[in-house]
Amino acid sequence: MSLLDYLRSDPQCDRLLEGAVLAVGPMLADPDPGPTLELVEGWVHELAGRMPLPWNFHGAIDVLNDYLFQEQGLQGDHETYDDPANAVLPQVIARRRGMPITLSILWMEVARRLGFQAVGVALPGHFITGLRTDLGILHFDPFNGGRALGEEGAARLVERATGGRASFDPAMLQPVSHRAILTRLVRNLHVRFLRSQAWSEALWTSTHLVLLSPGESLPFRDRALVHFRRGELGEGMLDLREAVRLGQELDPELQQWMDKLQRG
Repeated sequence: MSLLDYLRSDPQCDRLLEGAVLAVGPMLADPDPGPTLELVEGWVHELAGRMPLPWNFHGAIDVLNDYLFQEQGLQGDHETYDDPANAVLPQVIARRRGMPITLSILWMEVARRLGFQAVGVALPGHFITGLRTDLGILHFDPFNGGRALGEEGAARLVERATGGRASFDPAMLQPVSHRAILTRLVRNLHVRFLRSQAWSEALWTSTHLVLLSPGESLPFRDRALVHFRRGELGEGMLDLREAVRLGQELDPELQQWMDKLQRG
C-alpha cells in the first residue's frame, strides 16, 4: 500500500502506526508496515500481563516506560540526532534509537492499545505525548525515557529545542491530529534533505507533504523549489501556480518567481 492509498482509506490517519511507516516508505527496502505492527502488538501482549492489579494509573505508566526504555532499550538519539534513520520506525526499532516524534508515536500506539487515551503534542522543536484523564492531559517525553512533564518542564524543552527563538505558551500543550503528526514526521525529513541538498529524496518528501496537506500552499511551494533545483522547470512552474492559487493572499515572492521564470 502506498501513502496515497492509505490516506484514501483512512483520511483521519486513525491507523497512525501504519501511516508512520508508509509516510517514509521510500527509505525502506520493503515499506510493508505489517512487521512493525506485529512487533508492537507483541509488546502490547507482553505488557498487558504486567499491568498492576488492583489498577494503578501511575504504576501502569511506570511499567510501560520501564518496558520500552529499559527492557526494550529504546532511547533518544542525542549523538546522531539528524540521522534520517531516526525518522523511520522500522529502523528506530532495529537501532533502538530515534527522534522525539518517532519514539512518541511508538509510545502512543503501545499506550493506546493498552487502553489509554494517548495523544501527540507538537511542541516547537520537540514532540511529546499526553494521556487524557478525568483531570486533564498528563504529558510525557518519550525521547527522555518517558518522564512526566508539567508546564515548567515543557517550557524548558521549548527553550532548549529552539534556542530561545520560541516563547512557551500553555496552548502548545494541546493535542494535534494524527494527520498533523504524520505531516510533521515527513517535514522533519524534508528539512534534513534540503540541508544536505539531497534533491531526489527531497522530491518524495515534498510529494508526501502535498498528499498530506493537499489544500495548503506551502507543500506545493516546497516541491516547486525542489523541481527547480533538479532542473525540472515545467513541473516547478505547475507547482508554483498551484501554490499561488491556494494561497489565501497573493505572496509577492511567489509572484516574483513566476514572473522571472516566465520571462526566461
